[in-house]
Amino acid sequence: MITKILIVDDDNENRNILRSYLKHLPAEFLPLDTTLCANGAEACEDALTENPALILMDWDMPVMNGIEALQKLKADPLTADIPIIMVTGMMMRPEDIAIALEAGATDYITKPVNSTVFLARVKSALRLRKAVREKENLLYSILPKDITEELIKFNQVEARYFPEATVMLSDFQGFTTIAKEMPPNELVHELDYYFENFDEIIARHGIEKIKTIGDAYMCVSGVPNAHDQHASRMVQAALDIQAFMHQKMQEQKLRNRPTWQCRIGIHSGELTAGVIGKTRPAFDIWGNTVNIASRIETSGEAGKILVSATTARLVQHDFQIEPHGKLEAKNIPEGIDTFWWAAGKSPTKCQSSKTSGRPAFF
Repeated sequence: MITKILIVDDDNENRNILRSYLKHLPAEFLPLDTTLCANGAEACEDALTENPALILMDWDMPVMNGIEALQKLKADPLTADIPIIMVTGMMMRPEDIAIALEAGATDYITKPVNSTVFLARVKSALRLRKAVREKENLLYSILPKDITEELIKFNQVEARYFPEATVMLSDFQGFTTIAKEMPPNELVHELDYYFENFDEIIARHGIEKIKTIGDAYMCVSGVPNAHDQHASRMVQAALDIQAFMHQKMQEQKLRNRPTWQCRIGIHSGELTAGVIGKTRPAFDIWGNTVNIASRIETSGEAGKILVSATTARLVQHDFQIEPHGKLEAKNIPEGIDTFWWAAGKSPTKCQSSKTSGRPAFF
């Protein structure tokens, strides 16, 4: 990966001296790409287009001085996280150093520049930047993009209430028995294979994975970005998952291998979403909608999709329906009306199971 560094100084000789010092950076920072700027205004423009790993900023420059450029860069969300080292002869007084650091400077170096000290501070800033980026990339891999950006910017995420969303839960039939009979490495490999495919399927429909617990898989549609197609997208994703499971089961039978089947439960309603945990932050959802979806899933049958009446009403024009019956549920005296879902009635909106040759899950 190329390490990009902006060198900002109105003196051409100073710029070239710093560039020559940078050639002695260790291999971990190579290849190196340096861009030279003559003032703070140029630096602000180039920072947006180059996205450098580090900026070396002089203080006293025409057009826009170093402190003005520093303040502008730190005020812009697109450049705020770029480390900036002030390299200037003006920082002789403690109050000058304080001004730069309070404006957002990562470090400072006084002129005339000592090459050993210069390289040590540059390496420190670049390694810190790399560590921060690795942490951010990890957050992006486990949290939704919008949530990650909020967490990085504010170091916290406000819990959000969603009046409408759709939750899906699934698990594998007879998993406990399978787990006892299958070698640990093979078991984990199989689980990873199925969940990886589930991830790809829901991603195609803009659905957010919440978590896996054992063999259970939970995801939500309409969170963290609300939209009015949350229910139909979830039902279609569930159909795609069961189609994948059906195809895989046929392949396993031909190979005389153990077959896996999953049951799926879906419910739509209000919920709360947020991030919990500091050392291992996790995006999660809470509310009776989650509880009902779980109750529906545990009452389902392998290879089928069971949904609540609420979800059924939201997608009644998109999919064929067959009543399943009423489930008993804690704190719901009237019970939960449920339905089996099968082939789509409107291929223009949601691809029909019949027209695509998929099995109907009802």
